[in-house]
Amino acid sequence: MKFGIALTTAASPVFRESEQKDYLLEASEISEAKGYESVWVSDRTLYPTDISQRYPQQFGPGKTDPNSQNIMEALITLSFIAGKTKKMRLGTSVLVLPFRNPLLNTKMISTLDVLSEGRLILGIGTGWMKEEFDSMGADYSKRGLVTDEHLSFLSQAVDNPSPTYHGDYINTFGMRLYPQMRNGRTIPIWVGGNSDRAFVRTVKYGTAWHGINLTPAELKRYQERLKQICRFHRRDYSEIGITLRATVKITDKLNHQSADRPYLTGNLDQIEGDLKEYKNAGLDYLVISMAGDTTEKVMTSISRFADRFL
Repeated sequence: MKFGIALTTAASPVFRESEQKDYLLEASEISEAKGYESVWVSDRTLYPTDISQRYPQQFGPGKTDPNSQNIMEALITLSFIAGKTKKMRLGTSVLVLPFRNPLLNTKMISTLDVLSEGRLILGIGTGWMKEEFDSMGADYSKRGLVTDEHLSFLSQAVDNPSPTYHGDYINTFGMRLYPQMRNGRTIPIWVGGNSDRAFVRTVKYGTAWHGINLTPAELKRYQERLKQICRFHRRDYSEIGITLRATVKITDKLNHQSADRPYLTGNLDQIEGDLKEYKNAGLDYLVISMAGDTTEKVMTSISRFADRFL
C-alpha cells in the first residue's frame, strides 16, 4: 500500500491566510523527507456563511469546524508546492470539474504537469454543495454531464495540440492549445464518488477510483459494484487502482476496542491493525488527512506514521 498526505482538508488546523504558506511548506518538506509518495489538496471556491445551519450533520455543533472550508485554490497551491519539492507526486482530492472552464482548466492542468515534470495526479469529482454551484453560475443538475464532457475533452488534449471537440458544453475547432501533458503522457485520473455514475466514469476515464472516509467493509462493498460495471463495459478491473482518503488520528493511549472507535484512530498498534484490514479489503493507496489541533501535532503525527509504516 502507498501513502500520501492531504494538506488542505477538514483535518487541517490552519484556517487563516497568514498561516497557510508556512504550514504548506513545513508539511510538504516533512512528507517528502519521510518518504510519502504524494501530497494532496482539496477544492472549495466559496461556501455559505450559515453552513453549520444548512448542513448540521456535517458542520453543526461537535462536528467539523466550518472554518475547515477555508481552502486555498487547488491548482495554484500545487504549483507552489511543486516549486518547493523534487520527487513527490502532487494530487487533487478532488478537483470539482463542472464549475471550471474546461479549456482554461485543461491548460492549467497541463501547465502544472509540465512544470512539475510529470508529477500530477488528477483526482476529480462532480461536487455536492448546490449553493457553491449557484454562486459560480454553474448548473448543479447538469454537473455529471459537464464532468463527463470535461474528461472526454481532456483525454483528447493530452497529446493533441489542436483538439477538435463538438459537445453540448465544449466546442472548439481549428484552435491551438498549449502546452500538452509532459511528454504527451496520459495523466492519472482518480474518480471520486460512490454512485453508479461515478463508477461508470471511473471505468471510462479513470486509472483509479477514489473513495473518501469509508470503512474496510464499505470499501469491499463498493468494489463489488465497480467490478460489475467493469464487466458490463468490458474494462479490466485489475487496471483500476483502489484509493481512499481518510482521517488518521494518532493517540498515545490505547483506545478500547468497540464499535464506536473510528477506523485509523488510536495508538500505532491499533492503526496497524486497521491498515491490515484495509489492505485485505483491496486498498492500494491511502491519502491521509492527519488530524491534529495544532501544526506541531500534525507534523509530529506525519513523522510518527512514516517511522512506523513507511
